[in-house]
Amino acid sequence: MVLLILFSAVSVVPGLNVQQEPAPAADRLPVQPDMPCSAVVTPEPYTVPLSDAQENRAQAVYKKSIVITAHDHCFHPDDFRDQERAGITVRTIKLTTDGIYWQDAARHKIESEVDGWMERGQMAIEILRKNIAAAGGKAVVVRSVDDIRRAKQQGQQGVIISFEGGRPLQGKLENLKNFYEKGLRDMQLFWAVSSPLKTRDNRFSDFGLQVIQEMNRLGIVADFSHLRAPAFDQAISTTRDPIVVSHCAVKAVSGADASGGTDHLNDDTIRAIAKNGGVICLHFYQGYIRPHRSTRSSVEDLADHADYIRQLVGIDHVALGVDFFPEKGAPWIRGAEQMGGMINVARELVRRGYTDAEIEKVLGGNLMRVYERVWKR
Repeated sequence: MVLLILFSAVSVVPGLNVQQEPAPAADRLPVQPDMPCSAVVTPEPYTVPLSDAQENRAQAVYKKSIVITAHDHCFHPDDFRDQERAGITVRTIKLTTDGIYWQDAARHKIESEVDGWMERGQMAIEILRKNIAAAGGKAVVVRSVDDIRRAKQQGQQGVIISFEGGRPLQGKLENLKNFYEKGLRDMQLFWAVSSPLKTRDNRFSDFGLQVIQEMNRLGIVADFSHLRAPAFDQAISTTRDPIVVSHCAVKAVSGADASGGTDHLNDDTIRAIAKNGGVICLHFYQGYIRPHRSTRSSVEDLADHADYIRQLVGIDHVALGVDFFPEKGAPWIRGAEQMGGMINVARELVRRGYTDAEIEKVLGGNLMRVYERVWKR
């Protein structure tokens, strides 16, 4: 049984001596998703204006591509059916997020920083496997590049197991290997709360840097999302392997007032990721992909970010991030509010004159290159 008391405090209200409820351990809070991500949003009508020849080309390149999304939180049984209908080969699913969980189409806080997190990670992996089975068994956990190729050939839906934040390690390096053996092949290092990987000023702790080195040794993709500039500098100088930023935007396109870091990437950060051989995976959330043509952002705005990266460092460093999660009221880009809209990215890139080879790289080929470098066995 996990210790349930993380801390206790005494009220400072005069005349009272009432103890506050202790923060529950992370494994005592819900893990099982109660709805698919598609249940929280109704897509708006959206059309990419193409000629018949362009539409046929977009359909063909999408069908032959290995389509990979680098970040979502969707593992209800219906999510795997949505993945199949959308023609997505592989999704990286962040089974836990440091600091929050979703239930009833809303997010809820997790106060515990350490207690119960290893167990929460283990529970999430077991629930994922059960939900895959409940979806009809066509989804498979991906452990190697060969698994991805096989999933494409056999019409299966691949899943890469990941966490958003390192709390499931519970401050112990050996837990990384334990999760690797359970199928972990990707992990985001930081989220917007404290963890044993971070210092109080949002840099990497010694433990956090050791985690990066151990991820390199084992063969786990390091996701550098949500790093501030000093932490990014620490991490990029520590890793030996190519990295991903699984959900982000380009500062020069979004116009965000951001001083470095990996939410809205400046040119120096983009160049550093390209020099590392890494991949920038574009967010599908309007807070990142900001509208420039109307009041709502769209696939067209998303492609502006791809254009910028392509011009600055080349097409080899662009991919699809997405970040779908089961929360009502979250505005995703028009044309790709759900998995079924992914083909609209291919349509927009065709409209802009991208070659088939370039589109295949954006849809999944660039991430495949990173996996081939990082996954050692």
